[in-house]
Amino acid sequence: MSIHAIRRYWVITTVLACITFPLHADQPATLVQSAHVCTDESETQRLAINDQLREMAKALAEFKPTTFCFIMQPSLAVLVLEKGETYVKFSHDSKVMYTFPEYIHADDTANVMAGLADNTL
Repeated sequence: MSIHAIRRYWVITTVLACITFPLHADQPATLVQSAHVCTDESETQRLAINDQLREMAKALAEFKPTTFCFIMQPSLAVLVLEKGETYVKFSHDSKVMYTFPEYIHADDTANVMAGLADNTL
């Protein structure tokens, strides 16, 4: 990963961390660009405990998807099922998946976030 890509990642992450959007169960939502998504709840819980472990798992998933985790592009067909403090359970194409709060935003902000994700820094 180049220095430019790392800087862009940290800028976007910082901007997203500064903005909070309320999410409620059974609410339409959207994923941000390159969202870290898992298909196994226990793996998601394990990663949610440690920020460094989660960052390493995301970097691995960017390089090569694992059995339980992969990188998913934005999708408007996401429905939040449960929102915890450390991870979010959602439905996409009738499949239950998990991600982390920084990668998912309420539907009313979908257009704003899509615009942010498409900008080049």
